[in-house]
Amino acid sequence: MSVFLDYDRASLDAQYFVRGHVLDWDERIDEFARLSAARHAEAPSQLNIPYGDKPRQQLDVMSPSENAENAPVLVFLHGGYWRMMDKSQFGYVARTSDAAGALCVVPNYRLLPQVGLEDIVVDACNAIRWVLGPIAEYGGDPGRIVLCGHSAGAQLAAQVSARVGRQFVGLMGISGVYDLRPIQQCFLNDIEFLDDATERRFNSAEAVSVLPCPADFAYGEQEPDEFSRQSSEQAMFWNRPGSPSNLICLPKLNHATIVAQLNDPDSEIAGIARSYLTN
Repeated sequence: MSVFLDYDRASLDAQYFVRGHVLDWDERIDEFARLSAARHAEAPSQLNIPYGDKPRQQLDVMSPSENAENAPVLVFLHGGYWRMMDKSQFGYVARTSDAAGALCVVPNYRLLPQVGLEDIVVDACNAIRWVLGPIAEYGGDPGRIVLCGHSAGAQLAAQVSARVGRQFVGLMGISGVYDLRPIQQCFLNDIEFLDDATERRFNSAEAVSVLPCPADFAYGEQEPDEFSRQSSEQAMFWNRPGSPSNLICLPKLNHATIVAQLNDPDSEIAGIARSYLTN
């Protein structure tokens, strides 16, 4: 497997240019938004709940039924390279939690370049701290939280696990971008949000749960090699006593279709989530 140091700038740019590998990316995101709006309308959903005083410091809570009580909680952090996307596009993830009798929480967070990466990580941590408190008022059990994230959202989930200081049932990283060194050297850093100090502060080797927590790191067979490396290395960093990790390559899936599996409770990705939520 190549490592990012083997790539020149153009090759590294190509590795992380998702639209170059998923030609129908925009259509997929539009579909995600439609699926999410349908889920919001069909089952209990409390939208735009503030966890801070900034406009994007809000989250959505979706319940499997009106009378949910002491239910496990799936928290999903969306991707978008820390600079795009919205929780309204990922409400469909609740299809997976609904099937497990669990709540689903999808937070927003502030975005680049209006704020820095440090602020975004703070937002993600504060959203989870909210879940550890008021979620009980919505029928959730703050002692049974599963962290899940896609792409940059997986990086945020890993950072949360290392910083919040609470034990989680499990973590699911889907096509995660944990190692920031190649991000610092490719087109994504043209806005100069990553310097050496920021990369060191949020380095992937230390983005592991401070308490025992099993984890699954999944990526699609049709994703660029860097996404395979990112998941493989994070699984290696994570694996230690009390915190086993699994590395999963899903055939025929790309950066969009792998997260789309959370709309199908019978899919492999959804099955991993259910195993944590029903444990």
